[in-house]
Amino acid sequence: MAWLAVMTLAGCDIPHKPRAPHAGVQVQMRLVDPQQQGTYHYQGRQLALKEPPLVTSADIIDVRIVKDTAGQPAMRFRMREETKDRLLAATEAAVGQQMAVTVDQRVLTVATVYGPFAEDMQIAGMVMTADEVQAMVRHITDGGPQPLR
Repeated sequence: MAWLAVMTLAGCDIPHKPRAPHAGVQVQMRLVDPQQQGTYHYQGRQLALKEPPLVTSADIIDVRIVKDTAGQPAMRFRMREETKDRLLAATEAAVGQQMAVTVDQRVLTVATVYGPFAEDMQIAGMVMTADEVQAMVRHITDGGPQPLR
């Protein structure tokens, strides 16, 4: 029994292997244009999303499930080094605005940008169960059919 406990504790020290979006999955983070009515649907309303995206799949080097401050499942995105300066400038200018995260042209969530970020971004407060969050992260990193919501 003691050997099992040691193996479990030793396993905690193994670093997380980064999991970037699958080549066939399109993840984007774009500002919402409140002046326009668009073709994206989210929680009963239509959204227009501004171009260009602040982030695309190519900017993301890791997607993982984490817990938010309330202990609920959230998604954490870590960005490439070469993306940081551009993303910091874009999010500094976007504080107070709404940003949509889309996966394969479907709005995953809309949130207000509360402060600039450059390296990491966490999406919390999604209207998804823990199983749905896990399925979406698997879809983003492994490909395959997008889970239904």
